[in-house]
Amino acid sequence: MQRSIIAYLRKTLPDAIVHHCKNEINRSGVQIARELRKAKLAGVLNGFPDIIVLPFSNVGAFFFEVKAEGGYASKTQKEMHQRLSVLGYHIAVVRSIDDVRECLIEWGIGFKEVLPPR
Repeated sequence: MQRSIIAYLRKTLPDAIVHHCKNEINRSGVQIARELRKAKLAGVLNGFPDIIVLPFSNVGAFFFEVKAEGGYASKTQKEMHQRLSVLGYHIAVVRSIDDVRECLIEWGIGFKEVLPPR
């Protein structure tokens, strides 16, 4: 779903920068401790949303946390979402392109409507 959402955002907001914030560690055992330490030293923040969108500066950045149906944000993610919200950023947990579209409308972000293929 995340790939579809990124593709959708890039089509509907063609001038914006749409970036996946890789925040997961795909290791196990002893390797994970090393990778976590390395990631933290490199600036990774626990709970940071999956997608950041950087439209024109007068609009401001906004964020999406992508979850599968039935999935929910972790405590750490909720804390990070709250921090971003307090700073005035839009942040939402989304599960579909329809969710993303609804957020764009609710947040008053102009976008190019993309019709589904026939």
